[in-house]
Amino acid sequence: MELRNHPVMVCDGMRQWPPNWSLTYGPGRTAVSGEIGVLEFVFLSKVTINKVLLLMHTAENNVYIGSLMFEQRDSAKAVFDLLYAQINKPLTAIGALDLPDSFAE
Repeated sequence: MELRNHPVMVCDGMRQWPPNWSLTYGPGRTAVSGEIGVLEFVFLSKVTINKVLLLMHTAENNVYIGSLMFEQRDSAKAVFDLLYAQINKPLTAIGALDLPDSFAE
């Protein structure tokens, strides 16, 4: 099942993929949405244990931050590990990754 449709990407009934993006650097539009850009870096939050933060950049050299929330800490860690291996890849390709149904259980 694609990452974008996987049940692990739902928290409190809300789809988490793609993240909501906020501009952190660059002259671009402040509001963008969807699987745009390239994953630049990923962080596992030390404050909120079930949260993963992502940095992505666009072709216009704008940098955005987004976050993913998870029901369980282990799910956040599993997705963090998966995303960490995808740094410098387009978000469309990441969203299309084929994961087993049992991923992050």
